[in-house]
Amino acid sequence: MRSTAIYVRQSVERPDSVSLETQEALCRSELPPETPVTVYSDAGYSGKNTARPALHALMQAVRSDKIGTVLVYKLDRISRNLADFTQLLRIFAAHRVEFRSHTEHFETATPLGQAMQSLLMVFAQLERETISGRVRDAAFARAKQGLNTGGPPPAGFQRIPAEIGGIRTQILSPDADAPLVAKGFSVYLQGSGSLSAVSRCWNDAGFRTRRGGQWQPHTVCRVLRNPVYVQANAAVYAYLSANGAALCIPEPLPPQHAVLLYADRRICRSRLTDLHGVYAICAPHLGIVAPELWLGCQKKLTASRQRRTQGSGQKTWLSGRIFCMQCGSAMTAVRGRHAEYLICCGKKRGICGGTGAVWRVTAAEKLVGDLLAERLRMLADAALPDTQPEDDPAMQALILRRGALLRQMTDPNGGDLSLLTEAAAQLSAQIAALRTSASAAVTRPLHLPDWDACDFLQRKTIAQILLHCVAAEGNTLHVFLA
Repeated sequence: MRSTAIYVRQSVERPDSVSLETQEALCRSELPPETPVTVYSDAGYSGKNTARPALHALMQAVRSDKIGTVLVYKLDRISRNLADFTQLLRIFAAHRVEFRSHTEHFETATPLGQAMQSLLMVFAQLERETISGRVRDAAFARAKQGLNTGGPPPAGFQRIPAEIGGIRTQILSPDADAPLVAKGFSVYLQGSGSLSAVSRCWNDAGFRTRRGGQWQPHTVCRVLRNPVYVQANAAVYAYLSANGAALCIPEPLPPQHAVLLYADRRICRSRLTDLHGVYAICAPHLGIVAPELWLGCQKKLTASRQRRTQGSGQKTWLSGRIFCMQCGSAMTAVRGRHAEYLICCGKKRGICGGTGAVWRVTAAEKLVGDLLAERLRMLADAALPDTQPEDDPAMQALILRRGALLRQMTDPNGGDLSLLTEAAAQLSAQIAALRTSASAAVTRPLHLPDWDACDFLQRKTIAQILLHCVAAEGNTLHVFLA
């Protein structure tokens, strides 16, 4: 015999909300006293999706044909999303489960009742989105005033009580680790500085992340990118504005105050590297890093990112080398119904209309691969002198560069792109000079890999060395060789 289930949910406990106990009592009043009931309760979960443990347990019982009736206090208790609600009703119908609501009284077995349920769910979803919009607007209004909007403080800061405009809040204040964080900017900007060097400096000093872990280059990068540490001036705000941020600053600009970034997460996925849709707000606390030092780190990070953009994608060896001609954003490979396609990341973020044409990965790889194969054949045809004086410095430099180039081309891990490009250019110049001055010498060809025989990693490495970039514009690919 199948039992009756009561589902109750309360996202936030407020004085004007109906408690879980009240919802359960009202639902039980709909049933005879002797009816066996199983209660599924979700406390602190939103109805915007179905990621709720009690709801999962309920649906598992429904699929196991253990439930005959599902009773809720109100329709929006089980879902505030029309698509999710419709899917739940389909599952209930497939397992012959009756769905009832204490507040909305109508028969779900009739077409009219089902239409009424869908109509009510539309308004429930509208209410949820309206509330979400109000919460976002309130959070942005608080952020513009410099008020605390929640979340853990950044590394090197702590929150202290303060009052802004007569409102009690918390502001950031440097903690004991702040000097070490500021030192990290100097370590990175020095001649041989790197993200790894900063992470070693912090880890050796016993400095840990907010989660207690050790620093890694990618976590250090997020700290160095964050303007919450800078003593912002007009140059800093000009940099943020040039990178797409909308400025919310007072007039006149207070000296040495830091910058808080506020972003709508529905649009922006990384507010530290892509500032489109991000608001740069003058913070109430003082920065700990000089503006010249912070801007120098940004310049070095950007240059390093452009130099090291080799692509980590496994769907195409063009990853990190193909971009949208319209907005300059990288193109990423996504799986479609019938094939894999190249999609502009700017279009995914809502800042670009796309390249104007649909490119399949296989088609783009075929066009660019043919050019790279021809380039390899041209390099292989270039001959090196078979014999040269061993004490000739030019010959020694040529041999060293040729060996380094060939090793990097066959090494899947790659190397410094600027070094490889320089080595290739110098190698070609030396070959031409030696062929002109010693045309009678015995020569031997370069042993370069055959494109058609290369695997995925080898093709990616060759593309990183020989290919500067590919720009997609409509039905045209603009290929720029290194």
